[in-house]
Amino acid sequence: MDNYPKLQEKELPKPPHWTKAIGVGVVVTGLAIGTGELILWPHLITKHGLSLLWLALIGITCQYFINREVARHEVATGESFFTTSARIIQWSVFFWLFSAIALYIWPGWASAIATTLKELFGFGSHLGWSWATLALVLVLTFSGKVAYSMLEKSLKITVPTFFVLLLVISYLNLSWGEIKTALAGVVAFGTIPEGVDINVLLGAIVFAGAGGMLNLTVSLWYRDKQVGMGNYIGRVVNPITGKKEAVTATGFKFDTNNKANMQNWRGWMRYVMIDQGLIFLCLGFVTLFLLSVNAHSVLSPMGLVPEGLEIAVVQANIFGNIWGPIGFKLFLVMAFLMLFSVMWTVIDALTRMVSDIIYTNAREGKYKGVFRVFNKFSIGQLYYGVIVIVAIIGAFLIPLKQPLTLLVISGVLSGLTMAIYTPFLIYINNKHLPKPLRPSWFTNVAMSGISVFFMYFAYKVIVDAFTKII
Repeated sequence: MDNYPKLQEKELPKPPHWTKAIGVGVVVTGLAIGTGELILWPHLITKHGLSLLWLALIGITCQYFINREVARHEVATGESFFTTSARIIQWSVFFWLFSAIALYIWPGWASAIATTLKELFGFGSHLGWSWATLALVLVLTFSGKVAYSMLEKSLKITVPTFFVLLLVISYLNLSWGEIKTALAGVVAFGTIPEGVDINVLLGAIVFAGAGGMLNLTVSLWYRDKQVGMGNYIGRVVNPITGKKEAVTATGFKFDTNNKANMQNWRGWMRYVMIDQGLIFLCLGFVTLFLLSVNAHSVLSPMGLVPEGLEIAVVQANIFGNIWGPIGFKLFLVMAFLMLFSVMWTVIDALTRMVSDIIYTNAREGKYKGVFRVFNKFSIGQLYYGVIVIVAIIGAFLIPLKQPLTLLVISGVLSGLTMAIYTPFLIYINNKHLPKPLRPSWFTNVAMSGISVFFMYFAYKVIVDAFTKII
């Protein structure tokens, strides 16, 4: 059916203790915090009220299930979603490659960070700060021996730091009455105020978490963390300072009749559930909730509805008026940590997706001839080369302003890709995994509902676009 080698059988490695599960969940949280949480959701809540918070809860819960199902296939095979997808629909290689570039090459986050840093330090140009942040991503990336390890270690410092700052700001700013009103919005299911821009709403729902194809990168991060059968694949190592590892282009399988394997399987899935449930779902939603309520608390009484990153800058100025320079700088430092986390992680995700697709298809599959020019490069050389190219392209695109517009476009396109890959993910895990490894009926029902949810919003976006054209 496909031109890829069959999965070779190996033993499923034993999982570590669940207390060591924290890792990829932190990385995915780093993706989520700087887009929907800092910009899109506070904007929506300030403009339309706290009754929309139920959609944020649904959005991030949907992505919890998606992340877990993407991880399920990686644990079982070690393969990325993109390789398995190409086993079924061979030309999907080009669809995913094009979609990844089209979605994530835009440097909206670098522009947003530049605005924050210029306000924080009071000097420098927007363009200069944008270039400096891109350069910082490259410096941090090349300073580590293993690409994923460097990213995870850095975010394990950044994410807790900004979360503590957020708790301090919330304690100083919010009353218990405001929190209770916001909690009522979390359970106000079905409430959508009139006048909500459907494109902005879809973008916010998509970015209530990682969103779009970024969820699919979970398989690549877990693989580089050597989770499950990914232990046999090999990691992306720095071609300059790292120790070279053999990296296979395709994955493996294990005997599901072996009791030890199945015990290890349950351990790995528990590992994923804790990582994604405790860190991504719980921490991610609390962050989104507090940022939205803080924005509503300080902006709504003044009748202010800032656009784009102005929502963070205006809040910083208001906090500065209340608490002085410390309040102003505290909020901007938190905003910088959040935005830098998402920018670095998005660049890593794009680079990882492009590198994986090229590396695999330069060695296996129907389109080896198309990608053969890359056959001589290791996965490390591809990754570190691509990330430099992505940073350079981003530097040239930065003069395009309006970060909110870029984020909304990315959010809408991400929502459309989610409407495509979510049902496909259901098919893969129910038809291409052995029965003992397949999702439960509850997970299948949840994923089916998620598919319908994103298909519906994709339909609404398309209809809305055609209506405006006509």
